Amino acid sequence: MTGMLAALPAPVRAALWYVAALGCWGAASGLIRYATAYLPALELGFLRSSIAVVLTLPWLIQARAFPLPRRNLGLYLLRGALEVVGIATWFLSLGLMQAADVVALGFTTPLFSSLLAALFLGERIRLRRSLAILVGMLGALMIVRPGDLLGGGAVGWAAALPLIASAAAGASRMVGRRLSQTEPAVTIVASLGVLTAPALLPLALPGWQAITAVGFGLAAAIAAISLSGHVFMVRALRLEGVAALAPYEFAQMLTAVAFGAAVLGEWPDAWTWAGSAVILSAAVYTVRREAQLARAALTEDRPAR
Repeated sequence: MTGMLAALPAPVRAALWYVAALGCWGAASGLIRYATAYLPALELGFLRSSIAVVLTLPWLIQARAFPLPRRNLGLYLLRGALEVVGIATWFLSLGLMQAADVVALGFTTPLFSSLLAALFLGERIRLRRSLAILVGMLGALMIVRPGDLLGGGAVGWAAALPLIASAAAGASRMVGRRLSQTEPAVTIVASLGVLTAPALLPLALPGWQAITAVGFGLAAAIAAISLSGHVFMVRALRLEGVAALAPYEFAQMLTAVAFGAAVLGEWPDAWTWAGSAVILSAAVYTVRREAQLARAALTEDRPAR
């Protein structure tokens, strides 16, 4: 299998790894939705982070790395805090909403990244990117529907949770991008479980339930599938940039829909499909526009020969 992949052009291999990563995360989202019938969402999030620590331990030992180095410790702690917010709200939303709706709203993460970069890093957002962000947020409203946010719909306040998770993920992505410039991948990945598990425990304790074999098995499966997604993503990004891979984001949505339909009997409505298409289109444009501007800036800064 590996030999067959090696024979393919690099862009094709990158696309396959990327789709595999997104497929893992879509399946994990559906599995979280299913597992909340056996364990509370926050307890499930704690178990997932704790098991991830165990799964990454051999990788840390092999690399002789420490998950929380003193260098850039502040950035690691900030990313950990953001991930705690993201995990808590993501797991809670999957306990209350269809997985397809939650994943579709997760497409807003690149849009939040752009907004946060403008607010905290001083990056300029030009007119076209501003319009793309606005269009993406309108797509989110198509899925959420204002009536839900105001309490008039079936979901109510829970409709805001995936958007909070996406904002936290967007901020975490910014910090992770900064860390990736100097820190090894094993440390960046392994630090997440080390930081999030202790922080999620006090959040999970008030609604704690006895852990059954089925519940633990589901949590372990979620951790393994999610971690596999991270490994596949690293392989994809070694071959291609985010902008080139952005059009494949819909694979996560399709996997979540397939899982929801086959296992949970849940089908997204027309508003979810339409809204997710609008959000994804805006997100792809935003990511590609950022890459285009970065290349242009690099060309301008390059000295003439």
